[in-house]
Amino acid sequence: MADSKYRLLQQLAKEREAAAAERMQRAQGRLGDARQRLEQLEAYRDEYRGRFTARGQAGVGVAQWQDFRLFLGKLDEAVGLQNGEVERCLQRLLMERQGWQNERKRVMAFDKLMEREAERAALKENRREQKAMDEFASRQFWNATRGKGR
Repeated sequence: MADSKYRLLQQLAKEREAAAAERMQRAQGRLGDARQRLEQLEAYRDEYRGRFTARGQAGVGVAQWQDFRLFLGKLDEAVGLQNGEVERCLQRLLMERQGWQNERKRVMAFDKLMEREAERAALKENRREQKAMDEFASRQFWNATRGKGR
């Protein structure tokens, strides 16, 4: 069978799907990194709070208490910002996943289209062969009956 008229479109769709899969994978990596940074910030904040609480039982001055509260506030702010980054990364991943799924559907549609085209071509070829065989048999019969009539 000659190259399908859809082969180029199918190839382009596959390339777009691969690019979408790559973007999705990068988005997954960024989300993982953002979550890891969030966990690190939360762990550091909890550790800092625990150390200060332990030290505070022995008594701390007002200045130290204010510094603690100020720094803890900055850590809470950093955790909040990182939570926002995790959410943005998650939304980006969901968007990239949807894009990949759309491209995958397009590839599958071209695969199905080419499969149907191949089936139609095979059916057409079978009919052509059957017609040729019928004509051959008809000629054979005609030649055989014409030869007997002499």
